[in-house]
Amino acid sequence: MKPFAIEPDDRAFAVARAGVVLASSPSAVSDGSAVEAAGADAWRAVRQLPTTTSTRHLGSVLREAQPSARALSLVLAELARRLAAHPPAAGERIWIAAPAGAERFGLGALLGVARQLALPVDGFVDAAVVSAAALGGTGAAIVVELGLHHVAATLIERDGGPTCRRRSLVSPRGGLWQLYQGWLDLINTAMVRQTRFDALHDAATEQQLFDALPRLARDAMAQGVATAALTTAGERVEVPITRDQLAHAAQPVWREIARLLHELRPAGGALTLLVPRAVAGFPGVREALAQFAGCELVSLPDGFAAAATSLLDLTPRSATEPVRLLRRLPSGAEPALAALALRESAQADAPWLADHAWDTSAETISPWRRVRHRSCVETRHRNCQRIQLEVGAARARPPGAGRPTRGRPGGPGRRPSGWEFRTIQHRESIPQARHRLHGSPAGLPDESRHESSG
Repeated sequence: MKPFAIEPDDRAFAVARAGVVLASSPSAVSDGSAVEAAGADAWRAVRQLPTTTSTRHLGSVLREAQPSARALSLVLAELARRLAAHPPAAGERIWIAAPAGAERFGLGALLGVARQLALPVDGFVDAAVVSAAALGGTGAAIVVELGLHHVAATLIERDGGPTCRRRSLVSPRGGLWQLYQGWLDLINTAMVRQTRFDALHDAATEQQLFDALPRLARDAMAQGVATAALTTAGERVEVPITRDQLAHAAQPVWREIARLLHELRPAGGALTLLVPRAVAGFPGVREALAQFAGCELVSLPDGFAAAATSLLDLTPRSATEPVRLLRRLPSGAEPALAALALRESAQADAPWLADHAWDTSAETISPWRRVRHRSCVETRHRNCQRIQLEVGAARARPPGAGRPTRGRPGGPGRRPSGWEFRTIQHRESIPQARHRLHGSPAGLPDESRHESSG
């Protein structure tokens, strides 16, 4: 019998059965001090009622050695609510897909919470390992995890044998919460400048903007610009926000993810990057990942680890056996799940970050890149012209004149009277200028230009 799977990811807490995700939503709950009961879903009120909601209780239980009693009680209430909506069947065993940031003592605390609910938990499986194993394939892979208040990356090895975890890094400098906060600050600044309305001054309008952020990001990615709008006192307030603005505001989070990937990536090796699909569709993330040349980018839907865990063939645990933690699984693709993954090159949507040879032909530069490309080429030509003018001045230097030094006009550093500047064609290359001015081969080094002067 296949297990019932739970994935306690605070950004997308999921439950699954037989390869199907039954439910997935952020781990944001009411603490019971307001109207809602403890453990009730509060994602639509986290900005409006920040003092009576919690988004850190699950991370506290999984990563802290001594979680608070409040955190444990909220995890208990949340798990009970989720399983009441999708209860395990009679005799169905439960396996938990552990996120990268979960410590061993944190899994022990979560097991204690499950036992209070009389859940028959047989064991834990590493979420990154089970996700990579379900896709099949060989070679190294890095699984990226974006939590509410952290980012993590796990290095997976698949060298023709079992899929196993080698190393995992977790950083608190990032997460969906920080990403959304940066976007809120960006939108509010634009509203204050253009409409004199402070959206973050009122909790209700702040919650409106917060709820609209996912749709705003999708629209900006698709159209290049999106409208951030809210309604207050019967009036509609809106400002345009571009994709580049959202990407710039998200740079701290993307840089932190790139740092973790660089630290885990085997030197000089191509690998597969597994990222949440919600993250892959945000502005700026493709540009941040484009620096990993030769890597394949695979985006996975929320709850993918839970769905993969629910398809594992695992031996039921007897009453005398301990609860297991699996970080090594047999490699074998699950076709139904592998079809849900979207594969592409990490550089597919950000070609301007790749190495290029400054080819100005229409065949190698797409129209949307020409403006940026033309400015770079013109800058290069201006630098060439400046150097070529120096070559012309050296050629026109009178015999016996040394190199002038800086000084006051008419002083020791004044320009010799025989100096003159020659006009050189804008697109003339440096070797061509040397050959025309000196009559020397174009391949001579720069130092040779002064030997023939005079």
